[in-house]
Amino acid sequence: MESNNNNPKRDYLVPISILIAGVLIAAAVIYSVGVKGSDNTANKQANVAGTAVSPLVSPLKLTSGDVVLGDAKAPVTIIVYSDPSCSFCAAAEGYNQQVIDYLKKGDPSWTPPTPGIIENYVNTGKAKIVFRYYPGHGSGELAMKAMFCANEQGKFWQLKDKIFANQESVADLAKIKGFAGEVGVDVSKITECLDSGKYNLRLTMDTATGKAAGVSGTPAFFVNNTLIEGARPFKDFKTVIDQLLTSK
Repeated sequence: MESNNNNPKRDYLVPISILIAGVLIAAAVIYSVGVKGSDNTANKQANVAGTAVSPLVSPLKLTSGDVVLGDAKAPVTIIVYSDPSCSFCAAAEGYNQQVIDYLKKGDPSWTPPTPGIIENYVNTGKAKIVFRYYPGHGSGELAMKAMFCANEQGKFWQLKDKIFANQESVADLAKIKGFAGEVGVDVSKITECLDSGKYNLRLTMDTATGKAAGVSGTPAFFVNNTLIEGARPFKDFKTVIDQLLTSK
């Protein structure tokens, strides 16, 4: 049917619809900036709260180079995208008391997710954790490479904890080597490993897979197909994991 271009009522409604659309677009832009801001003081609250959990269309696949904590056959896989220099990542691991206190002010029931997941699900064979790199602050590459080098001696998780507990030294090569020695890593071997640059590509690949899966900041967790962004409390993870275990 041919439209009537001389309808005054129609002409009146078009500008209003355009105005409404403009308002909605502006609101969406403001919301997006507020939620997806990078790591600085202005958007600290966005990093704290994260976003609502959301299912992925396709699950992330494990690779031969992934470092796994827990039973490889555990029904729930938790892939963590993290940065050793990210303060909220440290809080999620149970370190950086200043950030933990900040999070507890917003939610007194907040507890760090990673220790809770390990105690309740990894140690009981119900879940496994995979740790990958994603540049949240831009100064964690050295520490992450050192952790991969330490993995060659079976000390990835020990060095990871040591680095997060001493995050102020995350870019200090001498101190990182010292931490490695404290957890039982052969320092001469980790020095050789770091000098070789053998894990440079690994960090690039981790970042690429994270971006492809929808990661926009750190920390980010994939609980099977569900993305949980930000330093969310353990209780949020418990809800998702328990639902997955119940549905098995």
